[in-house]
Amino acid sequence: MIHYKLKNYRLLAMKQLNDKNVITIGDRDTASAMLFWFHGYGANNWSFEPSMKMVNLLLDDRLYIVIPNAPEKDGKRSWYPLPKIEEDKSISEDYAGLVDAHKMVRSLIEEYSNNKEIIVGGFSQGAALSLSYQFEESSKIKGCIALSGYMPNADNYKEKTTEGTKIFIAHGKNDNVITFESYKKTIDFLHSRCTDIHTCTGDFGHTITKEVTKEMTDWISELI
Repeated sequence: MIHYKLKNYRLLAMKQLNDKNVITIGDRDTASAMLFWFHGYGANNWSFEPSMKMVNLLLDDRLYIVIPNAPEKDGKRSWYPLPKIEEDKSISEDYAGLVDAHKMVRSLIEEYSNNKEIIVGGFSQGAALSLSYQFEESSKIKGCIALSGYMPNADNYKEKTTEGTKIFIAHGKNDNVITFESYKKTIDFLHSRCTDIHTCTGDFGHTITKEVTKEMTDWISELI
């Protein structure tokens, strides 16, 4: 039964991507790099269209940005099944569901990429998806951006490194959705497996501030 549900979830996701439920910003032919940007749980790609346009404007249109929608299930858009709190208070994560999400990302990149350098990034659950995906496809990823996210299924990546991928990670100390403690655990995990991490923290919540946007944009500018 679980396998059947996961298969249906994956088919639904691929159908939605095939239906071109994707926003693109910039000129693919003239861009220096491609940014694949993933929204958070319960949101949609349109919520990031204005901010991503601003980012590309600040970068003199050097990016081609692809913003897909996550599959919708039970009225909420989600890239993969959320972690569950068990009766003993332990947290269980659906690694198979995360792997299915990676397949969606890979399919998207294969469809839109045209031999440009690739950056993956996102906010909240989209940040978590990006952090985990770089461990699967590190040789093909130039950079990873994680805003207010966390490292999902960390135990499954203990033996992996990112092989040179540069990471920008930002988190607010007042984040009450994905706690700052989760951020610190993520940083501890990444530092032993990544050689180039740029961190940005401050007294903000589960949001993207102007300061974070500027620091992220400066980081992208140096990267590309």
